Amino acid sequence: MSFSSRLKVSRALSGCQMIEMELKLYLSNAVALINKRLGNRMFCGMSGDDFQNHSLERLITEFKKFSDNGTLIKRLNKFKDERNFLSHKAIASCMDPHNGYQGLQAASLDERLLKIEKEASDITHTIHEESAKFLGYLLFEDEV
Repeated sequence: MSFSSRLKVSRALSGCQMIEMELKLYLSNAVALINKRLGNRMFCGMSGDDFQNHSLERLITEFKKFSDNGTLIKRLNKFKDERNFLSHKAIASCMDPHNGYQGLQAASLDERLLKIEKEASDITHTIHEESAKFLGYLLFEDEV
């Protein structure tokens, strides 16, 4: 696998990691706001640590419990399939010295990697915008 190929795969994978991180932040902040609003009135045993080792699929499942943004949820589910392709097939294909990253397949994979990278960036930004809907309450609202 050439340096250029490894770089393209790495950029696409880093975008996937950013989505996971943004989902973990969203969920952690949502739970922190719930705990803040509940105060001492009711026990809530959830914390951001509950999400730290979740897979992307599990993070999406949890995210659906806190967000009603159906468009974003559909994009996340579709992206999960692309991330799985990247993680399980593209990397193996690129690394196989006998049947790997060659000719037309390389061009096709390059285009797909660029799409994954761009979609990951767009989704990360959209999750961040979802967080902005409630983050001010968490950071600036006095306990009720």
